[in-house]
Amino acid sequence: MIFYIAQAVGLIGMMLSFISFQKNDKRKILWIQASSAFTWTVHFILLGTLTGAGMNLVEMPRNLIFAQKHGKRRQRILTAVFITAFVTAGILTWESMFSLFPIIAMSISTVVFSMQNPRHIRFFMLPVSVLWLVYNIISFSIAGVLTESFCLCSILIAIFRFDILKSPDKNFIN
Repeated sequence: MIFYIAQAVGLIGMMLSFISFQKNDKRKILWIQASSAFTWTVHFILLGTLTGAGMNLVEMPRNLIFAQKHGKRRQRILTAVFITAFVTAGILTWESMFSLFPIIAMSISTVVFSMQNPRHIRFFMLPVSVLWLVYNIISFSIAGVLTESFCLCSILIAIFRFDILKSPDKNFIN
């Protein structure tokens, strides 16, 4: 029964994740992603996959803090602090070598979310979704597999909508 409750909670996280990438504003993306991280923390706790829970627990304050504008120096410090927090949480919740996948994903996404340009955020979130997809497969997180599959599609749709259709003359990652 807990497995099914976990998947239902994950489906709520999936909806929030999908919605977030359809926003063209960094603040909105990160606020919705923080809400999503809360549901994923609960999801992974219910599944008993503590590395996934730990990564999402650290993700919530990271997203809320990164939604605010900071000077470059403060942003670099915050990026280093959160990467350290993700690595520490990963060590404390270590399950297997596959724990590296969410640790790496969250470290990459921390650098990505320190960026200001929504285009860069979308583009560099692609490998993050792939790493989480693998971890979710291994963790038997059906909701997680569906989420990352949908997130990959959502990111690609958003790239097409905002970066290709609206800016066809600009270099893709500029």
